[in-house]
Amino acid sequence: MDKYHFDDFTESNYRKILKILLYKKIREDGGRICTYQNLWNGEKNIIWRHDIDCSVHRALKLAQLEADMGIRAIYFVMVGSQFYNMMEKGIYDRLIAIKDMGHEIGIHFDCESMPIDTTEESLVKKLEFLKGLFEGLFQQNMSAFSFHNPTESILNKFYKDQYAGLYNAYSKKIRAGVSYCSDSNGYWRYRRLEDFLLEEETYPMCVLTHPLWWTPDVMPPARRIQRALEGRKRNVEASYESMLKKYGRINVK
Repeated sequence: MDKYHFDDFTESNYRKILKILLYKKIREDGGRICTYQNLWNGEKNIIWRHDIDCSVHRALKLAQLEADMGIRAIYFVMVGSQFYNMMEKGIYDRLIAIKDMGHEIGIHFDCESMPIDTTEESLVKKLEFLKGLFEGLFQQNMSAFSFHNPTESILNKFYKDQYAGLYNAYSKKIRAGVSYCSDSNGYWRYRRLEDFLLEEETYPMCVLTHPLWWTPDVMPPARRIQRALEGRKRNVEASYESMLKKYGRINVK
């Protein structure tokens, strides 16, 4: 349906969006891609952020497109989800490849898989654990985390700028003071990203995308989810077959 702009969410259009970012926001307007550490230093700063909710394969593709244009983003990664396991070899190798392109890895904190109670101490303890795990795996200092699908209760409770030495992507200051555009759920709930980049003049800015939605071909969000699940199934099956072959066994059917 035209009102959802499904054709916005393609690799070719993502290249177009990156060109708008590079030539309009950076070269013409003097904007700068930044990290959370220097978001508030008075410059025309832009956070270019990805939450990897479902597809590390799609994340790698976007990371390659960005790196080809000299754009560095931050990729927030979950330890595990229904769609991927960070420590699975094929997934881990792709995340390392993203990091080696110069992108930053951040912690995507899922309050459902790692429940926290109403205390700050509970959040800090889990973030400290994840920070150590991520830094060991990626050999990169962790500087930021983002909540995955946070409720208003979570956002209102954990609103500080930092926890466990990590910048909070959903801090009260960021939510109140940063111009924001997101592709959540595979459609534009507020403004199209292209329009946002061409028209928004208030800095700092944050652009949040989810790599799952950006595919080679035009399709509705439900089909993009199905595509990711089908790919996950094929990869698991191939991995199992490879293991059997390696140890001289057969897949009895």
